[in-house]
Amino acid sequence: LNSCPMRRIAQNYVIATTTRVNLRGVKVPEHIDDRYFRRVHPKKDSRTERDIFARKEFKYVPTEQRKADQKTVDTAVMAAIKAHPEGKLIQRYLKSMFSLRTNMFPHRMKF
Repeated sequence: LNSCPMRRIAQNYVIATTTRVNLRGVKVPEHIDDRYFRRVHPKKDSRTERDIFARKEFKYVPTEQRKADQKTVDTAVMAAIKAHPEGKLIQRYLKSMFSLRTNMFPHRMKF
């Protein structure tokens, strides 16, 4: 929908809304749990004196399993959004970028 990867997000970065999408029938693969969302850290090598300052950049590349999991969950969530009575509006809302203008206070808004 908006190319957002499936990952754990801290609660203070989320804005709660009154809109509800029924996800009761969504089947999530069994292996998606807390361990699935842990960060992947590169293995540390033993360093020698000459390469102390030479750092290798670690770039995360998702595995084929994660890509398949993402596609599975996206398909199920999109089906649930399309089944919602206001599905078209929800899709447009999720695609839009959130921004505030002058005199707009998020704690006073009703979504």
